[in-house]
Amino acid sequence: MDAVILLSHGSVLCGSGEALWAHASRLNYNGKYEIVEVGYLNYSEPPFLESVSRCALEGATRVIVAPYFLAPGKFAKVDVPKAIAEAEASFPGIQFVLAEVIGADPALADALLEAAERAAPPERWNDDLKSASAHCRASDLCPLFGTPNCPRQPAPPGTDTTSVSTEVSTAVSVGGVQ
Repeated sequence: MDAVILLSHGSVLCGSGEALWAHASRLNYNGKYEIVEVGYLNYSEPPFLESVSRCALEGATRVIVAPYFLAPGKFAKVDVPKAIAEAEASFPGIQFVLAEVIGADPALADALLEAAERAAPPERWNDDLKSASAHCRASDLCPLFGTPNCPRQPAPPGTDTTSVSTEVSTAVSVGGVQ
């Protein structure tokens, strides 16, 4: 039985994987594959090996690893094959195959054009951070942790969070939050 694991890098920002989970849900609904999982290389849950384990428990004999990356960079060409090699050692009865990165798929150009039409002014660049707190894991790695925007570990009253807010704002505005 075939399984698909949508594999992404992961992020320290809570809620950043929601788009990947939405894609997995759509693939699952599509019904082409009986098993659809999400896995991450770093930071986010579940780790890749845990996703492979779930596939094995559901009876997968072949796992298609679909990297959720735009370009064939280091993560896709070095880190993903390394993670698959670890999975092969842990699950010798499962065949692993690796799909190409999303890359230059023509449908991506349409998605980029739609995103450009929804471009936001600078005062809205941090809007995603507001929804991130809905998926809080209370991790001190998250850029919202210990700030007034963290629902589980807000800054204590009287704490100066200006430098943290500025760092988060700068990171998000230049695309630096992982």
